[in-house]
Amino acid sequence: MNTVPRSALILGLAGSLPFLWGALWWFAAKASGRTATAGYVLSVIPALWALFMTGGGPTTAAMNRIVGFLALLMLDWHFWRLDLAPPWWMHLRTLLTVIVCFSLLPVVI
Repeated sequence: MNTVPRSALILGLAGSLPFLWGALWWFAAKASGRTATAGYVLSVIPALWALFMTGGGPTTAAMNRIVGFLALLMLDWHFWRLDLAPPWWMHLRTLLTVIVCFSLLPVVI
C-alpha cells in the first residue's frame, strides 16, 4: 500500500463508502419471508453480471457495465420502495449511477 498515491487511495476508499454504508443497512436482512429471499437472490446478480460480462473488448465491456449499473440502480430502487433503505438512498445512488454511466459513454460511442 505504500506505493499507492495517497490521493488515489483516499478517492478509491471514498468510492467504496456507499457500498459499505449499504451493507450496514442489511437491506435483505431487514426483510422477511419471500421478500428476504428475493433480496438475497437479487443481491448476487451484480457480482455475477460483472464476472460473466467483462469480455468482448472495451466497447462491449463498457456497455455491459452501463447496463449492469442501471440494473443495480433498479435493485436499489426496489429495496428503497420496500423501506429497507434510508430515505436519501436513491438520491445518492441515482447521482453516482449517472456519473458512472456518463463516464463510460465515451468508450461506447
